[in-house]
Amino acid sequence: MKNLSFIVALLGFLPIFLFGQWVSNPMENTLIGTGPGDQAIPKVGTCESGSTYIAWFSNEGANYNVRLQKLDVYGNKLWAEEGLLVSDHTSMSWLTDWDMTVDQEDCAILTLQDIRNVDNDAFAYRISPDGEFLWGEDGIEMSTGPAFDAAPKVTVTNAGNAVFAWQAETVIIMQKISPEGNKLWGDNGITLSGANTYSWPQLMPVGDDDVIMKYFEDSGPSWAPTRHVFAQRYDADGIEVWTEPAIISDAGGISAWTQIFPLLNDGNDGFFIAWHDDRDNNMLASVWVQHIDADGNVLLSDNGVEASTMTGRNHFYPYLSLPTGSEDIYVFWNEMDGDQNNRGIYGQKISSTSERLWTDNGKTFIEISSTNVYPFAAGNTNEDAIVFYEHYFDGINASIKAMRIDADGNFVWPGEMVDLCTVNSQKIHTYVGNFNNGQWIASWEDTRSGNADIYGQNIQVDGTLGPVTIPSNLTVTPDTVICDEVGPHYVYIENNTPNAIMINEIYFDQWSYVDFETPPTLPYSLGSNETLEIGLYVMVITYNFNPNGYVYDLMVIESEVDTNDVVIAINEDLLAKINTNSIDQVRINVYPNPSAESVTFEFSGMESPSELDIYNSTGKLIRSFNVNGLDAITWDGNNINNQKVEYGTYFYKAFYKETAVRGKIIIMQQ
Repeated sequence: MKNLSFIVALLGFLPIFLFGQWVSNPMENTLIGTGPGDQAIPKVGTCESGSTYIAWFSNEGANYNVRLQKLDVYGNKLWAEEGLLVSDHTSMSWLTDWDMTVDQEDCAILTLQDIRNVDNDAFAYRISPDGEFLWGEDGIEMSTGPAFDAAPKVTVTNAGNAVFAWQAETVIIMQKISPEGNKLWGDNGITLSGANTYSWPQLMPVGDDDVIMKYFEDSGPSWAPTRHVFAQRYDADGIEVWTEPAIISDAGGISAWTQIFPLLNDGNDGFFIAWHDDRDNNMLASVWVQHIDADGNVLLSDNGVEASTMTGRNHFYPYLSLPTGSEDIYVFWNEMDGDQNNRGIYGQKISSTSERLWTDNGKTFIEISSTNVYPFAAGNTNEDAIVFYEHYFDGINASIKAMRIDADGNFVWPGEMVDLCTVNSQKIHTYVGNFNNGQWIASWEDTRSGNADIYGQNIQVDGTLGPVTIPSNLTVTPDTVICDEVGPHYVYIENNTPNAIMINEIYFDQWSYVDFETPPTLPYSLGSNETLEIGLYVMVITYNFNPNGYVYDLMVIESEVDTNDVVIAINEDLLAKINTNSIDQVRINVYPNPSAESVTFEFSGMESPSELDIYNSTGKLIRSFNVNGLDAITWDGNNINNQKVEYGTYFYKAFYKETAVRGKIIIMQQ
């Protein structure tokens, strides 16, 4: 067995991530997509590895094309400035909703509708991390015929299959497609139909290869339907699991313009869902929350729990948050007076027994006033909730803000609210991706330059903007970057002095991580609840006696191991080196980084390295240089076979006498 040991980072080292595109100034933000016409309806999908896809409609030549951009965890654009052109097929002159998600292989799955074949049909695309069209350059046509197919949705099951659902006039059609592009539910999918209209499906993966679908059953006129809300679970073959659909609400009062509901997995393959309705026809909307378990049982009150019983007020547009492990659901909404002239943001915490925990009227986070505020998303950390909202300068232009709320309903961040964007411009269709790598990523349409362009901004868990701090250019022992042995893997750290070392965070699967609220006792085992799959892992440990010090290492696992076999233990030889700072000063300057062509490594300090190796994102050695005695060397972007490498993330390692320096390189599309 190979023991992994760490050596602390040198204080003089600079991180290589100097080109991060996420900015810390809310007056700037990151421009994602621009073009001759308006850019519209962005979608955000963040991979567990840290990369993020942002997709949008781009009005070019009087047609709404579809474009896709990929960014790394720091906000660097990895593809061409204008993004990847996914589709330029003829589309409608007006847009309906569409969808995007990511799968376990870091591919983007997009679904949209267009009229390339006369009728408005639904299509699906799978784009690889390298920009390859895995389901063909025209995607997969999922529907044919004269029916108007609209607002397709997609999710990816835990088995890796993509499930789609869309409305085809009065029916809903579902289709499952394998990663290889095979239709698994027949050429025409599965149709949900009945005496009434079925509309606005939403999907959630559960179990191994099952999905739960929320949908409406509408009767009456389309502009004023009697709208009831149901859900059904479908197994891997598309067969209904529950004997009867779960009734989320059949109380009525839901308008034709209330369509997409917040939908959250409860952690046990059930779900929480929220909406507003006027079921008592008093011209005042109320917010309701429901909980359905994995077997289709209603766990809260029939037709939902009312979040606030305050009279004379409207309660609109709810959003849900469920901190990890919580049995209580948080709901936040737009509070308005009866005439809808004054607006604020309120919230409620509801227990598993339908009890309102923040009084019957909920908690006030922004009191109603003539200043318009509009919540558009909510999320969570492991302990608490976050709410995103628009704060209007006037009736048209708005800023974007966020607030983090703890379990008692108190503000977490100093100053209570944090600005994501303070530019005085229109903000439309703002979309927030899932929490990953200690940050959320928001994207929206923005008219600051005239036409609507797509902008993006990250916000970290502490409320700061700008590139996340993930260490690099650090020294490690020469034998620890690539660990190709099968079996347990150990990380050894010195800790002879009490409280000398604080383990703040450990990163797995490139940049996803777990936080420690208090330093764990060493040696520390990751436990046996998970399996580390084959792939590249990054582990970071910081020290409380030096806030700028940390150690950093990579390992490649070539067979699955139980996390119970991954242990952080103690190395008795390291503390002296840490405390006396006896490690030789060595530095590497890497530029340009990111790069579309060649990368230069410039060595300085006490000595030059003897060897420089470059690895791809899976840990495979692709190029090696003898650099003994050299001050610099340039990598032309070719592998050992003199073939140009694909754009993406690469790692380098420079070998010194007793240490090695490693870092990250980003190769962009030319």
